[in-house]
Amino acid sequence: MDRIIRFRYGDSASYGLLEGDTVRRLVGVCPEQLVKTDELLSLDGLERLVPCVPSKIIGTGLNYRDVILAPGESLPDRPKIFLKAPTALILSGQNVVQPPMVKELSCEVELGVVVGKTAKCVPQDEAFDYIWGYLVANDMTASDLQREDTLWARAKSFDTFLPVSGEIVTDIDPSALTLRSTINGQPAQSGSTADLICNIPWLISYISHVMTLLPGDLIITGTPSGYGKRVHAGDRMVMEIDGVGRLENQVVPFEGAWLF
Repeated sequence: MDRIIRFRYGDSASYGLLEGDTVRRLVGVCPEQLVKTDELLSLDGLERLVPCVPSKIIGTGLNYRDVILAPGESLPDRPKIFLKAPTALILSGQNVVQPPMVKELSCEVELGVVVGKTAKCVPQDEAFDYIWGYLVANDMTASDLQREDTLWARAKSFDTFLPVSGEIVTDIDPSALTLRSTINGQPAQSGSTADLICNIPWLISYISHVMTLLPGDLIITGTPSGYGKRVHAGDRMVMEIDGVGRLENQVVPFEGAWLF
């Protein structure tokens, strides 16, 4: 298992492999081409960056068996997929900004899957060959706008609406990972990826039949119960997945002029 970070290096960005309190710099332009160097850097003082640079973020809705169903509803045969803007990405420790347009804001703990190489029409039994690694994601959602629009793009894509953990963790078994979240120290969500309706190989295969996945693309795989928990300005959210990582972010109100 490796833990890979992305950080500011001079006037550009670089990847590095965590080795205790040091970082071994990696060179290369995409995951499958990264090569270790002899350059070791102290982790202290590095400006950490979001660990992947996706061309697109693919979300997965209603993908846990404990999804809360309305009377007469049944579990979906396949999850809803949606796109989330890459500009929504922030790191643990940075603030989630609630715009005036959003009256009901929810947080959702999810396992993120980072694509490692170009994938098109991938068979399920080859899907793991296309995965670079995993991270923790918090799929922030404007629940009121989600209901208003029916389509989910606006509700999911405000700036700061996707906090992620700072490391890509490779070579782990994602089939039974425990997810949990707290809001202001109080339990909010808990679950296991063992309860995914459509597992990760299926998602990679299915999505790659819809759109070509590129190195660095991010798939977020759904949240326990299918829906998140309400948060307000001032709330502090902690998301954890065993063996993957932890992230902590606070909700703050938008400051400045807002025209809509």
